[in-house]
Amino acid sequence: MPVASFDAGTTEWSLSQLLDRDPDVAWWLRLYTNGPAYIPTVEGNYFPDFIVLDKEDEFWVVEGKSDKNANDADVLRKRDAAEKWARSVRDSGDFGEWHYLFATESHIAKAGSWAGLKVLTAPE
Repeated sequence: MPVASFDAGTTEWSLSQLLDRDPDVAWWLRLYTNGPAYIPTVEGNYFPDFIVLDKEDEFWVVEGKSDKNANDADVLRKRDAAEKWARSVRDSGDFGEWHYLFATESHIAKAGSWAGLKVLTAPE
């Protein structure tokens, strides 16, 4: 897409900048609320921020969240649903290697690279 919009500068925008400049990222896609890509939950659909394909041919569902809101009950519920979804898809073996990466604004600010972000966030 030639243009993407972002709601949060310290998370979504900063993540997009990190993804754009990192040679270990093959491509990324910005997901939008009420778009066609979502993770179903009991309380409704969860729309993560990004899908990333890295140079290892692994897919990542990525969420950026402010430090202030990272431990909100709703955020933790969505995170749990996304981790279970990625594990289920990965374990099926039908759609490639999928992971969920949850990054706070502190993680993003410190990471410096895609590899750094994965180290700081320690995804499954």
